[in-house]
Amino acid sequence: MASFTYVAKDRAGVEVTGILSGGNIDEIVGQLHGDGLAVLHVTEDRGAASTKSWLKRFSEISFGKVPTREVALFSRQLATVIDSGIPLVKGLKGLAGDGSNKMLKCAVEDMSNRLARGESLSEAMAEHPNAFNSMYMSMIRAGERAGTLDKIVEQLAVYLEKIDDIQGKVKSALSYPLFVLGFATLGTLFLLLKIVPTFSEIYAELGQDLPGLTQLVMTISNTIGKNLLASLGVVLALIVGFVMVSRTDGGRYLLDRLKLKLPIFGPVLEKTVMSRFARTMGILIGSGLPLLESLDLVKGAAGNAYVSRALDDVKESVTAGHGVTESFRATGVFPEMTLQLMATGEEAGELDTMLVKSSDFYDRQVEATIQGIASLIEPIMIVLVGGMIGFIVVAMFLPIFGMGDAMMKGATGM
Repeated sequence: MASFTYVAKDRAGVEVTGILSGGNIDEIVGQLHGDGLAVLHVTEDRGAASTKSWLKRFSEISFGKVPTREVALFSRQLATVIDSGIPLVKGLKGLAGDGSNKMLKCAVEDMSNRLARGESLSEAMAEHPNAFNSMYMSMIRAGERAGTLDKIVEQLAVYLEKIDDIQGKVKSALSYPLFVLGFATLGTLFLLLKIVPTFSEIYAELGQDLPGLTQLVMTISNTIGKNLLASLGVVLALIVGFVMVSRTDGGRYLLDRLKLKLPIFGPVLEKTVMSRFARTMGILIGSGLPLLESLDLVKGAAGNAYVSRALDDVKESVTAGHGVTESFRATGVFPEMTLQLMATGEEAGELDTMLVKSSDFYDRQVEATIQGIASLIEPIMIVLVGGMIGFIVVAMFLPIFGMGDAMMKGATGM
């Protein structure tokens, strides 16, 4: 049995405090409710049992962020709990037991305990930013204020499911070419470091004049072989430098802008960013959040520093009294189709609805584009890999072809 300190109010509104023993916070809350007290705060006395609990919790936590798919599933389950009328404390306890992600399980369990102590759902979620970002918590807070928490959580579930679906399709489209390029790079290094040196020794013994293409490949092979550690160090330094630069504001801005200009994959990434922006903005405005607050929150949800900086310009323009669509158009970042839908929604007072429709349009565009890329990427990769490896093979066999021609000419001359 553990000891719990509580703060509550009696029927006359007088605040009372005390200590009770029990198995858990739910049991203490039940005892206090049975005594006719309104519970304000319940905390477990910190002792050896508490230390053991925190050590266990620390051992279960994995660093990083909870995957979007896990948060989407939790949101769907939470919406069901709220809609069914189950008390949130009890419902969250059940969800904590059913969860598969250890970080999310710990977060939900802690949220249940905080709700039992009198905190609101948004306050409890604010303690777990690795699971619930600022946009998520702001929408929960808006739902609590407006009394529409069930609808808000349902919207969040749909939103996160859409985001996860689009992210999965984009990753799937990128994973195949990256895998093939990695394989081609390893194959090329194997040829340069193992096969080409063998041919070099044979040609050196023959003392034959080599074609320029063969000499070029052999020079590259020798350079890499003699400076392998240095080459690996240079590659590692470039990777580390790239990561460090990409984490700065300026580097992230330039990198995200470059991503949108890439051939083939740039349009897919741009449509993905626009879909995420439009859906997030539409849901935030539809949940009752003010426009300026929504613009602040949507910056992080956009997932692109280039677009986020444009949203800063939009906020400044709107604050100065300019129209919403006019402010977005002035940045030169947002596509005309989105701007036209925004203009229609702004005039009709249905900006949130039109933004969600814009997101639906981009989702369909992303899916269609990915299907088109998938049909083209395989032959492109085959040509690329065949070209890289074929270049080395042809270069190394050219002297053999030359030797065969020389032998044939010699035989004819005899």
